[in-house]
Amino acid sequence: MLVLPSVSSAEKDQGLLTLEKSIRRIVKIAPEMKAADAEIGKQQGKWEQVDAWPNPSISIQVADNLSREVGGRGYDVTELAISQPLPLGRLVYQRQQAEAGIASAEAQRKHQQLILEYKVAQLFHTLQLKEAMLRLAKKRFQQVSHYQNGSRKNHSGDPLIRYLTPLETMRLDIISQAAKQSVEVAEGKFSDTAASLKALLGAPVDDKLSLVPLIPVPTPEGFDILEKSLKSHPALEADKLTAASSESGVNVAKWQRFSDPTLTFFRRNEFLANRRQQDTGIILSVQVPLWNQNNGGVTQARHAVHQAQAALDINRRELQSNLHTSYSHLGHLIEQAEHYRTKLLQPAQQVFKLTRKGFDAGELDILTLIDANNTYYDAQARYLTLLQEGWLELAVVRRSAGLSLFTSNSVTDFSVVK
Repeated sequence: MLVLPSVSSAEKDQGLLTLEKSIRRIVKIAPEMKAADAEIGKQQGKWEQVDAWPNPSISIQVADNLSREVGGRGYDVTELAISQPLPLGRLVYQRQQAEAGIASAEAQRKHQQLILEYKVAQLFHTLQLKEAMLRLAKKRFQQVSHYQNGSRKNHSGDPLIRYLTPLETMRLDIISQAAKQSVEVAEGKFSDTAASLKALLGAPVDDKLSLVPLIPVPTPEGFDILEKSLKSHPALEADKLTAASSESGVNVAKWQRFSDPTLTFFRRNEFLANRRQQDTGIILSVQVPLWNQNNGGVTQARHAVHQAQAALDINRRELQSNLHTSYSHLGHLIEQAEHYRTKLLQPAQQVFKLTRKGFDAGELDILTLIDANNTYYDAQARYLTLLQEGWLELAVVRRSAGLSLFTSNSVTDFSVVK
C-alpha cells in the first residue's frame, strides 16, 4: 500500500490535519461520490429487471352468434385467450450486459475517488506550503526585530551592544517593513488557500486549520512495479467493462431484431352438431422478417464495441505516458530537493550563523548581514517549494498508476528520504 509518513502521537493529540484525514472526509461528503453511488444503484436496478419476462395478455371475445343459432337473443363469451411472449435467448445476454454495467459503475466510483484524492492533495500540499511560508516570514520578521530592539549582545556573552549607525538603522527599518509586508502577504495567501480547502471538506469557515509540516518526499518503488499496478487502474477497468457490456449488447441487438415469439392458449365456445361445444387450442405466433430485419441496431451495437475499445486504448496510452513523465519528474524533484538541502540550504544556514556572530562582534557591516539573511531565508523558501512540488508530483504518480491512499492490495510502498 502507498504509505505516507505517519504523524507522531503528539501531533495527533494536537489535532493536526493530515492528507489521509482530509481524503476520508471528502469521500464521505462529496456529491461526486454520492453521484457515483447512485449510478451503481441505477445499474443494479437494470440488473434486477433483465430476467423479467414480458407480461402475458388476456383477451375475451363476447358475441351473440351462439344465441342466434338456437333462435334466441343475448350475448355469450365465445372465446378466452391468454398470450405469453417468449423472450428466447436474449435474457442471457441482457444479464451479461447488466452485470458488466454494475462492475463498470463500481470501477468508475473508484476512479472518481482517485480524482477527488488528487484534488484534495493539490489543495492540502499547497496549504502546507503556505503555512510553512507564513512561519518562515514570521521568523524572518522576528530575526530583523532582534537587531532593532537593542538586544544585540554578541554571542560570546559580552554585554556590550553592537552600535548601529543611522544609515544601518535606516536599512534595518526598510528590511523590517519589507519583512512585515511579507508576513501580511503570507497570511493572506494562507487564509485564501485554507478557505478553499475548508469549502472542499465542508468544514466551517471559522475553523482553524493546522497541518502536518512539509517533510522530504518518499521515494517510490521502481517504475516496473508502478506500471504493473497501472494494469488494474480503475479507469481502465471501467473501459474494459464498458467494452464487455457493448459486446453483450451486440447479441442483445441480434435477438431484438424481431419481436419475441408469442404462445397463445385459447378456449372457444362454438355451436357444432346442434349443440354448444368447447374447443381448446394453442397458437404460436412468429414475426416474418420480410420488409424490416432491423439490422441497423446490430450495426450500431458493433460500432459501440469498436468505440469502447478505442476509448480503452486511448486512456491506456495517456495513463502510461503520464505515469512515465510524472515518475521521472518526481525522481528529479527528490534529487533536486536533497541536493538543495545539502549544497545550498545547510551552507547558507552556516554562513548566516557566522555572519551574525561577525556582525555582533563589529567585524562585519549591515550589508553583509542583510545579504546573508536574504540568502538563507530565500534558500529556505526555495527548499520548501521543492518539497511541495515533490508532494504534488507524487499525487500525480498515484493518480496515473491508479493507486489510492487506502488501496488494500497495492503493490507499492514508500520509504522516507532522510
